[in-house]
Amino acid sequence: MRFFLLFITFFSQIYLFGQNNDSIPVLEYEVNYNLGKALVKKGYVFNYKKNTYYHTSKTVFLEDIEKLSIDEVTGIPNVNVFSAGDGSDFNISYKQKNEHITKHSIGYELIKTTEVLQTFIWKPTGIKKIVNGRQCVELTSYFRGRTYLALVDLSVPIDFGPWKFNSFPGLPVLIYDTENKLKWTLTNVSKESDQKIKKFILELKDYSKSLKEMTLKDFIDLYDKTNNGYDMATSKMPRDYQREKSFKKRKRGGLELKFEWEAKD
Repeated sequence: MRFFLLFITFFSQIYLFGQNNDSIPVLEYEVNYNLGKALVKKGYVFNYKKNTYYHTSKTVFLEDIEKLSIDEVTGIPNVNVFSAGDGSDFNISYKQKNEHITKHSIGYELIKTTEVLQTFIWKPTGIKKIVNGRQCVELTSYFRGRTYLALVDLSVPIDFGPWKFNSFPGLPVLIYDTENKLKWTLTNVSKESDQKIKKFILELKDYSKSLKEMTLKDFIDLYDKTNNGYDMATSKMPRDYQREKSFKKRKRGGLELKFEWEAKD
């Protein structure tokens, strides 16, 4: 019976991840960020012609955030500042060109950045865990200011994951940082037709052309100079309004904290 179950599991993995010209495996993740305002969204990642495409659904905040409120003491209208777009984003890793493309929102602008594709180095911790019914090994990697842990199913031949993650020795089932600010949890594996994938890629490329473009370094410089983009947004607010106090001057708080071109501490 045990052999039969193992065989069925192995066969299903061949079906989902085997190479053919008719369908492409798509990994679906639940994405959780806790970088000030906790949020959740879905992320989808697939590999096509040696390039990796990752896109997410719109952001859903875990608490209601009022766009407009009145200060009980002063009576001044307070405005919560929201960035452009709906929180959805995309990342494309062009492996042959050694290039990575990302969509960002800052202030009221949507921007596309380009950077050199970074290669992750994952090291085993010696820990094994069962996650969502999969036997996984734990790996760790440091990337731009954060230490990440990944629970990986070595029986599945996939080396890519959500966001910028890559170079896995198997299927990433759970990825999170050691401060529990960021988490990607595999929730589903499906297949999409080659035709549907091609259509999506063409539409994504057309949309990408409409975005303002800059290097990642230039974007981070802008991000820092404008208080994470909030100064850009509030500069267009009516004088009778003020920002919520929670949006005071603060340090860099995005997914990436320290970049390779910046001086080491």
